[in-house]
Amino acid sequence: MSILRFSEGRSISSCSGSTTPDTSLEADTNLDTEPPWPLDCTTLLLSDGRSLELADSISQSNCANGQIVYTCRAKLDSCGVVVKWSWGPTRIYEAQILESAINLARERGDLWVLDHFPRGLHYEERVVNPSDQHSESRILHILVQEELYPITELTTAEGLGDAFFGVFKCYRWLYEAAGIMHRDIKLTTLMYHKLSFGEIYGVLDGFNLAVLTHAHLLHHRLETPPPLLAFDLLESALPAEYLYRYDLETLFFALLLIACHYEDGEQIAPPRQPFKDWHNLSNLNLLRYKIAFFTRGTRLWAPTSQFRDLRRLILSLRRMFRDGIMAQADFDDLEDPTAAFDFVTLGGHITFDTFENVLNTHLRPIRRRTPQVASSFINEVPVYSNFIQRLR
Repeated sequence: MSILRFSEGRSISSCSGSTTPDTSLEADTNLDTEPPWPLDCTTLLLSDGRSLELADSISQSNCANGQIVYTCRAKLDSCGVVVKWSWGPTRIYEAQILESAINLARERGDLWVLDHFPRGLHYEERVVNPSDQHSESRILHILVQEELYPITELTTAEGLGDAFFGVFKCYRWLYEAAGIMHRDIKLTTLMYHKLSFGEIYGVLDGFNLAVLTHAHLLHHRLETPPPLLAFDLLESALPAEYLYRYDLETLFFALLLIACHYEDGEQIAPPRQPFKDWHNLSNLNLLRYKIAFFTRGTRLWAPTSQFRDLRRLILSLRRMFRDGIMAQADFDDLEDPTAAFDFVTLGGHITFDTFENVLNTHLRPIRRRTPQVASSFINEVPVYSNFIQRLR
């Protein structure tokens, strides 16, 4: 049995006889949420006998659902990988969500979508033995994935368009086919990988806050940075239900900020960033700025030179969201209790179809391929060694 020791006196060992985990959405509030991070280790012997050479830290996230995720770089079989250590009260973990989606894609023959998931290389659970003999052992989830690249590093309108379209198609498939809502779209979860022959595939990463679509109430605070938050979520009173159009609006704002704030894979100087003030405003003031963004002219902002070809796409998406927001305002003005309005899609203006139609109209001239075509590594499916859990 392999043992990994921590500087605070705890140790973890490989699970034996792992059983299928409970996939209830309820959080176990009795769990100790102090994270058992690998603070003093450089090598971890995995359950399959391979050695994982740990390297530098990437991030530590205290997720809104109570889960804590530590991410670091490592080497596995001499290849660069990323390791995610998950710990906390949630009962649905990222590996479960991904395994469920991958199995469904294979069953349905939707192999193209596998290009847009992070490729899992190893998954296992470890029992955490606390230093306090009176405390119960806990489970640490270890997920090893391919190393991805931030979408912000792309430097052409063609490449960013390819990646963005792929991420959108992946999100739509997850929602419509797998019944999974991501809910954590931000620049750090929009990634890409590049094949040896140059094809760029946008990857939707970071499924720690993903939920099933039949249970998507706003249970807790949101992880999305305020500049990317949907219009409704900046209001003082949050809606009771989380809608897929909120994620579509966040995708739009992510594209806007990348196109207008990035050049050569780096953020441009703050004086040149047209939306730099969005990062320092209260939600109420940011809401006012976004109202102005949707309703006024565009002379005060423009994509950087590398993404100039995406301007018409951004304008069309902006118009789509503006029309939906104005349709809701017009409905509110009616004050007619007998009138009906579709708040999910803002009167039919913001749907998967309308969003994709805009992408098809403006990205088709600069894209190299359609994302439904499976790539050459499609048979290299992720491996999660402890379980295959269907969530549907």
